[in-house]
Amino acid sequence: MAKRSNDINDQLADLHMGLALLLKEKLQDGTISSSELSVLRQFLKDNNISAQPVEGTPFGDLVSALPDLDKVVQMPRRRVA
Repeated sequence: MAKRSNDINDQLADLHMGLALLLKEKLQDGTISSSELSVLRQFLKDNNISAQPVEGTPFGDLVSALPDLDKVVQMPRRRVA
């Protein structure tokens, strides 16, 4: 009976690896859709994958390009008539 459990675990591990490789390939070749990006984001989150921005990396450059929230002017909300 333990053999069957191992087979299922092996199959699930193969599916997990296959999804990771497919998403990576689509991201690298630029064919990933917005819905697939959402799947990728959730896949990383579900697997406790996170990153800290580091200067000189693409993620660090992205964070550096964000506006300083202390300098953003809050616009008054319009009333809906």
